[in-house]
Amino acid sequence: MKQVCLLCERTSFDNNLYCQEVYCQAEKSPTILGYGKWLGDIEIVRPVVVLRSSVLYEASHQKERVFLKVAHVGSENTERLKREAEFLKTVRVSNERNTFLPNWRPPYANATVSAQTEAYGRAMLGEHLFYYYLSDFFAGESLRDALTKNPQMWVNHIGWLVMRLASSVALLQSKGVLHFGITPDSLLVHFEDNPSVPTVYLLDLGIASTPQNINNDWYSFMVPPAYTSPEIMQPHLQKPSYATDVYGLGLILYEMLVGVPAYPFKLKSDEEVYQAVLKNHRINMNRTADVRAIAELAVRMVDTQVANRPQNAAQVVQELLKLFGEVPTAKKSRWPSLNTILIIVISLLTVAFLITFFVTLNQLNII
Repeated sequence: MKQVCLLCERTSFDNNLYCQEVYCQAEKSPTILGYGKWLGDIEIVRPVVVLRSSVLYEASHQKERVFLKVAHVGSENTERLKREAEFLKTVRVSNERNTFLPNWRPPYANATVSAQTEAYGRAMLGEHLFYYYLSDFFAGESLRDALTKNPQMWVNHIGWLVMRLASSVALLQSKGVLHFGITPDSLLVHFEDNPSVPTVYLLDLGIASTPQNINNDWYSFMVPPAYTSPEIMQPHLQKPSYATDVYGLGLILYEMLVGVPAYPFKLKSDEEVYQAVLKNHRINMNRTADVRAIAELAVRMVDTQVANRPQNAAQVVQELLKLFGEVPTAKKSRWPSLNTILIIVISLLTVAFLITFFVTLNQLNII
């Protein structure tokens, strides 16, 4: 097990993490499970993404490859994960699955997909009780990692990716659910080959609350300040709404266009970043010369005035459709899948072995 600081990202493998930055309480960082560790009957393969409220693992459950989402210790984190799991279970049970959202799975062996099944599981590890839920595995990498490799993607990839992300957020909004925590770490991306099209997986549903309950459910540490909207910081001036998630979508679009976060945050305290957001000290938009229309949309989406933005995620999808058209569908390969090829090869090798065995046995009997 190791500790990973949620602010400065320092890591310790001996559970003795210390940070020299005065704003960073590294000693309070969560413990991250490593390969081969067990949480109940679930075996950890690797951590995929570490968020401020939880960690997403690739894991093995009942010999199946799955995602395991574990809340960090603390009542706010566990309650947030419970809300997320309950929502995803409701979507799964009602057969309203969105391919860009986690496909919820029962948390315990032999449990079935039903309204009566618990949405989340519990397991003791050391002296702590951890809350978790399971979902289908998705082969991809975090958008943060993808942007590290390629800070400025092809503009069509940017448009299609944000369109699919906005479609997922639109589903949440159609159910009256607010996210309020969209970051490059909260989604995974995968690029199909034929044609080259991005697929997204929204691995985290943010605060996963409703407009009526947001005052009780919101807590600031869940979202990095660089991805927190001005109206959340100062709700007495402007009321947070569905347009708040448009701001989050806009920050993703903005960052992919300029190649860096709109509000730089590395080695800065939360308070420094909060002030930069409130004063609108963001990186200048430098793409108006080559992709003016999409750049202007990004600027509108991150406007500090709520009324100047598109008012919901569905409107964002419609604007992106006008600019990029429908996302192309991946063509099915003429070749069989890798698993099918492996099965065929193993079958042929087995047949060859049996033929050789019986021929050899027959020759020995003749002798």
